Amino acid sequence: MVAKLPIIVSVPHGGEIIAPEMSNHTLLSRRDIFSDGDPLTRDIYDFKDEVACYFESDIARASIDLNRSPDDLPPVNQDGVIKSHTVTGKGIYRKKRIPSKDTLRLLLKKYYKPYHDGLGEMSRKPNLFCGIDCHTMLDRAPNTSSRPGQQRPFICLSNRGDHRGNRVRGRRLTCPPEMVRSLARFLREQFPEEADHITLNNPFLGGYIIRRHSKSLPWIQIELNRRSYLSPKWYDPENLEVCHKRIAHLRRSFLKAISSFVHCNHHPQSISEKVI
Repeated sequence: MVAKLPIIVSVPHGGEIIAPEMSNHTLLSRRDIFSDGDPLTRDIYDFKDEVACYFESDIARASIDLNRSPDDLPPVNQDGVIKSHTVTGKGIYRKKRIPSKDTLRLLLKKYYKPYHDGLGEMSRKPNLFCGIDCHTMLDRAPNTSSRPGQQRPFICLSNRGDHRGNRVRGRRLTCPPEMVRSLARFLREQFPEEADHITLNNPFLGGYIIRRHSKSLPWIQIELNRRSYLSPKWYDPENLEVCHKRIAHLRRSFLKAISSFVHCNHHPQSISEKVI
């Protein structure tokens, strides 16, 4: 029997189900939900049989964003933990009515808290090497971004550092620089044609999940460009169908890179030394 990799994998944005508490109040089509979340990440990063701890959600990001602070609520932020608009700026609710305070509390208690409680408990377990929070990103920054239309890399790895993973004054790293650089090296080996387009902390520094749970365990965020599987070669936009072979190829490549990364760097006696 092959031992499981001693890591946590989190896939928070792969769900496509609108929370029942909100389903009668939203304007979103299946296509809207597909585009607003991280489509097919639960297939690309499906390592539940290969890693020690695996977390995913079937609830759509448009219902509740597990990668936001629980205090990041509407109407102050339309892209917070409970959203008023999608990533492309489309209103989510009929008559622009965001959920009531009671509904907000219920959503956080029912969907948000269990996910983070689980990540927190596992992050404090001994003998784990790191956590990896897995996402995908639009090929170009949306109009709601501070840099609309900006071309994005093939893969972005984040630890809240600079373009080499080093610490920036005023920001706590979520893992040591050498750790995120090592994962980048193994990903470049798996995707040699995209080696020059694998970046660190650009365009994303890393979200709430890796910030919150990296105090007791190193965490890295992965963002894969959706052009890697939603390009015309593999994607039928009319039916929202993606080539299964392409998804399987991406899964195998990521698993090989992550496995090599762990086997090269995992030293159980020094786990506590790796947390900054």
